[in-house]
Amino acid sequence: MMARPTAAHGADGVDQMPWAGLWRDLCDHQAERFGDKTAFVNVDGSALSFAAFRTRVYRLNNAVARMGLRKGDRVAILAKNRTEYVEVYGLASSGIITVPLNWRLTAAELLPLLEHSAPALIVADEQHAALIDTLLPGLRRAPLLLRFGAGGGGWQAYEEVVAAAPDTCPEPDAPLTPDDTICLMYTSGTTGAPKGVALSHRGILGNARLSSQQVLGLTPQDRTLAAMPFFHAGGMWYHLHPSYAAGCTSVILPGFDAERVLATLERAAITNVHLVPTMIGALLAHPAIGTTDLGRLRLIFYAASSIPLELLKRALAAFAGCALVQSYGSTEAGMVTVLTSADHARALAGAERLLASCGRAIPGNRVRIVDHRGAEVAPGAVGEIVVRGASMMSHYWNNQAATTAGLHDGWFQSGDLGYCDDEGYVYLVDRKNDMIVTGGENVYPSEVEAVLNADPDIAAAAVFGLPDPVWVERVVAAVVPRAGAVVTEEQVIARMRERLAAYKCPKQVFLRTQLPLNAVGKISKKDLRLACTEATAGQGDSL
Repeated sequence: MMARPTAAHGADGVDQMPWAGLWRDLCDHQAERFGDKTAFVNVDGSALSFAAFRTRVYRLNNAVARMGLRKGDRVAILAKNRTEYVEVYGLASSGIITVPLNWRLTAAELLPLLEHSAPALIVADEQHAALIDTLLPGLRRAPLLLRFGAGGGGWQAYEEVVAAAPDTCPEPDAPLTPDDTICLMYTSGTTGAPKGVALSHRGILGNARLSSQQVLGLTPQDRTLAAMPFFHAGGMWYHLHPSYAAGCTSVILPGFDAERVLATLERAAITNVHLVPTMIGALLAHPAIGTTDLGRLRLIFYAASSIPLELLKRALAAFAGCALVQSYGSTEAGMVTVLTSADHARALAGAERLLASCGRAIPGNRVRIVDHRGAEVAPGAVGEIVVRGASMMSHYWNNQAATTAGLHDGWFQSGDLGYCDDEGYVYLVDRKNDMIVTGGENVYPSEVEAVLNADPDIAAAAVFGLPDPVWVERVVAAVVPRAGAVVTEEQVIARMRERLAAYKCPKQVFLRTQLPLNAVGKISKKDLRLACTEATAGQGDSL
């Protein structure tokens, strides 16, 4: 195998390689630095060393080059977590752009993402290949198909294709630059149009270096458990990639399952894991929590939402000696702030207000709170959170209007409302776009409302979030039936499940004769939240 030269790392073990430029530099550097050390372990026990991972990445790049793919082409992937998923991201070595797809989405939700990204190749596991088959007739561009497992029916077998390709270092057909796009990650749009967040080599690798060193404090001695989905920025770029960059061994699970996670934490001597608060609650509620040896676990990194105080206390008691670290960020901005383990200790010692915070800006990032004119506001005043840092997206793919609206003079407009205290801690108070975070997943009300309003039996609908002890927030809807229509809560929920991923569907539906309006004639979700909360608590019959 032909190797590419890399710079040496310092004698003190600190990485001196300037690999924050191109992903292939990191892949080469890790293979030469760690060699036969295990990089990834699958749930079935199969493992890949850092050197073997590079070899397979080389082979895959050469294989897709034989298929005719070139720099800038997109490769979509629809699969559960596995080592091959990480290999597909390695197509960045040839300047190919990966498009991870959320396997929880329905066919109707996936089709516009495929149309928008126009992949030259689709990779899927056997569980999801049939779904892709149903979508192919609706695509203007017929993609090539690779499947984990057996081939057939238009699909080539991934393993056969990789094995047949040379293991020499792939040479891109055009020069690579740090600002080239490495992947498109789709967010749920606040309008009907999908938004693909274009992340660059520079941004991804800068985030990996920053988070592995300054947020997670990872070393080659750490063992990472990867249970967050790889189609999610938190699963791949916030945790697995920083772990790989730090030289950790990462144990990959197909997804989150409380019993399997607990068993793996013990069996694999895991030292760090990324979870959302809902997952932490599920682990604490599992009967095996009391008999599982968690003595090696030193860090739980959580994101997507803050953690309730009682849940934090239970977690610290159950995971004795384990630190908790929280980060606020987004697909577009990367990691923005961090609430450190020391901050959590302060909260438990009396400064409970910190648990309502998402921490302070990570070194290298800048956070400002601005008013509607873009002027910075005083500490304690609420405004929009805007962010600047090396890990930010470069643009929204093929969406200049959204890019212009989201990026102003190098600052990303988060759409989140919050304030900053005198110590620099950032507090979220609301979301400018009413986004709901349920179980760590983002749900945009406008997307759900569009489906409700398309129902011929519904005259009007509003979707919003209410606090939930399990999911942090739950999706609820208030609907006004059309005159003469017979509508029940169960019917509405059942119809929604046919059109949307389960996590986006309302957990409750309130039937109303009208929706409250504010002074300018818009639906007042503030009044709806109050009325629905009172009705749920049995304190009123306003619904």
